[in-house]
Amino acid sequence: MPRKSRPLDRTSGALRDTSIVVIACEDTHAVKQYFTKFRTRRVQYKILPTVDGDSSPRAVMERLDFYRSEFATEEHDELWICIDADHWIRGQHQREFSQVLQECRSKGYGVAISNPCFEVWLLMHFAEVDDRLLLELLGEDLSGVVSEEQRSSLHCGSFEARLRQAAGGYNKSNVARLQLTADQVLQATERARIADGPSDVPNCPGTRVYKLIDTLMRRDSIDLDPHDSTG
Repeated sequence: MPRKSRPLDRTSGALRDTSIVVIACEDTHAVKQYFTKFRTRRVQYKILPTVDGDSSPRAVMERLDFYRSEFATEEHDELWICIDADHWIRGQHQREFSQVLQECRSKGYGVAISNPCFEVWLLMHFAEVDDRLLLELLGEDLSGVVSEEQRSSLHCGSFEARLRQAAGGYNKSNVARLQLTADQVLQATERARIADGPSDVPNCPGTRVYKLIDTLMRRDSIDLDPHDSTG
């Protein structure tokens, strides 16, 4: 059976050179609402959120597999998974997580991992996520040094709380209400790039969502809707 045509939004203007970035993600609201903020002419984002409760990395990848089997793609289209490291890089989950990353590479999928969670990326729009901030979250002397053990002990709740403080409020089911500017996006991109390393999973705290923003900047420009608050 032939695959369906690409699901372009045909109300957005010129389509001839429009590329689609398809993002399968593990959450229901945050990633979709974040990328809905961008007003673009040459890039359209198609988000495949979790709607059935199965948000494991493998389930996210398989959602992207299904999309690829259903729809045609063109040269400049890109397929990505956007997942959190969180508890998936520990204990019995670690091997499965590594296998998913391997399979994604073999299929040509981009991988935007946040360690431990997507809130690290959002927080980078408002603050440096450096050792000083980590010591503050840990309740330690700000002149100290953060150990690897301390880094691995930081959980999503700590970053959500800090984001709530920095942004003047935060609700993970209503990311659309975050007031962001293009300058903040570019600043977050630079902060995430500097913090990144060569390993399969970014350092904690770290995120590779900036690579998705790079796809936008290669093809279009950073332009956000200042009135967007509904997603």
